[in-house]
Amino acid sequence: MSAAALAVRGLSVAYGTAVVVRDLSFDLQPGEVLALVGLSGCGKTTVLRALLGLLPPSARVDGRLRAAGEDLAPNDRTALRRRLGHAIGFVAQNPFDACAPHRSVRAHIEEAWRALGHRPDPARIAALCDRLGLDPAMLDRFPHEWSGGMLQRANIAAALALDPPVVLADEPTSAVDADNAKAVMACLRDGGRSVLVVSHDLDLMARTANRILLLENGRIAAETPAGQAYAETAPGPIRTFARAAALVRPPEPSAAPPLLECQDLVLVRGARPLFPPLSLRLRPGEVLGVVGPSGSGKSSLLAALAGRLPPAAGLILRDGAERPPRRGEVLTLFQNALSSMNPRWPIERVVAEPLTVGPVRLARAARAAAARAMLARQGLAEVDPGRRPWQLSTGQTQRVTLARAALARPRLLLADEPTSALDPRQRCLAIEGLARIAAAGSAVVLVSHDRGMLDRVCHRVVTLDPCSTMRP
Repeated sequence: MSAAALAVRGLSVAYGTAVVVRDLSFDLQPGEVLALVGLSGCGKTTVLRALLGLLPPSARVDGRLRAAGEDLAPNDRTALRRRLGHAIGFVAQNPFDACAPHRSVRAHIEEAWRALGHRPDPARIAALCDRLGLDPAMLDRFPHEWSGGMLQRANIAAALALDPPVVLADEPTSAVDADNAKAVMACLRDGGRSVLVVSHDLDLMARTANRILLLENGRIAAETPAGQAYAETAPGPIRTFARAAALVRPPEPSAAPPLLECQDLVLVRGARPLFPPLSLRLRPGEVLGVVGPSGSGKSSLLAALAGRLPPAAGLILRDGAERPPRRGEVLTLFQNALSSMNPRWPIERVVAEPLTVGPVRLARAARAAAARAMLARQGLAEVDPGRRPWQLSTGQTQRVTLARAALARPRLLLADEPTSALDPRQRCLAIEGLARIAAAGSAVVLVSHDRGMLDRVCHRVVTLDPCSTMRP
């Protein structure tokens, strides 16, 4: 084995006869940021969890690895987990699942010390909050009171609490805006730390990583220096991956009267307004983008438009009247897609659920056929429709909720970061799906931290800025 910070040889992962990771070998050098990119479901997260001993007992793991100066067996889950925190830090993809909902965010960060029998270091916590742009006054609140981007940065603080020399990070920037994404990547590599990062954001990795590995069907298909990812000399598979990001703009909306109107809307967190008074109109078929820094109130705005959060001031009018939304009129695609699905249901039933509550209810066979057709349109034709949501990757669960929304055809679709965990090709499919929903007459509010994507696919974009004014 080499003198690498992390050396992996012949890593394979299988579930029964299904092999999902095949004979992977690579080195993570001291001080290096190594990016692992690839299409959703290609095995990226499985690789990280295998190296951390976090796969379920049903997984068969083979190979060799060397970390923290020790030779380890990837199938020795207990030995691997003992190194979490102090030798290897881990940033999970879903920040809400990584936190106990009944404990404060401060307790979550302090657990890095308590798990090893040490006393938490308040000075270290304060320094991490400052480095990651977190308000220390928020630490005693609970996870559900934080935005996804803020909580993702708190999870990074927990992973870096004991200053591990190696960090494995699964989509650490998926819920934060572009400026915070660059700051997060800089923080991860502070002090010459070695970082293995899973990401679908090739553009960010080209600017912040040292090397890029492309994973296809559980194998390494190509490797390139990060700065050459978009060069004509880059390996063919990487050029193909980079070209997969072409996006479709929905057709222009009709001149129909607005179905939703906000007049001087004010939302608050505690006693503090989240953003200046907001006024807007939304017509059938229109796609409105909402962008802003983490914690600016994007998800709170969606909650208010859905009728789940009463405004502190101002009006929300539906069809010109101040009334609550009717049943089936509004559908929300939540940032945490998995939490919006019944974990006991097969994904076919999850997608077909809207067909069981409308005025005309389809027979079971017809519902199943419609659900499978919609899953195929979202690029999930090869996924067993009998699988449960928790058996899918995060990107796959996002596409399942998009398929369900397409069958529901609500008058108003509120989409909170619906493409944050998708690779370029699947992001394109998802945007095409949203465009079809808009073309069918639904109004869409699309929240994202990716301003470039919103400018390309939305008819209008509103920026929520808690520090000054709102910029259209």
